[in-house]
Amino acid sequence: MFSRKIISISIYLMIVILIFIIKPEIMFNSKGEMKNFGYYINEETTIIPVILFLPILALLLFIFTLIIECIYT
Repeated sequence: MFSRKIISISIYLMIVILIFIIKPEIMFNSKGEMKNFGYYINEETTIIPVILFLPILALLLFIFTLIIECIYT
């Protein structure tokens, strides 16, 4: 059985690569650069920058993996 860390890191890396390939408009500007954090929604700022989203994603994936492991063991 794979450890929860390996599973979490694998899923995290796949999602991070997907985010940087797709470059969603809420996190990147039209030039492909990351937007800065800000309350005013315009071309240069966003409420959900990549630098805030990625640590939250990592934590949620680890918790999700832990819950799934607890259910099936």
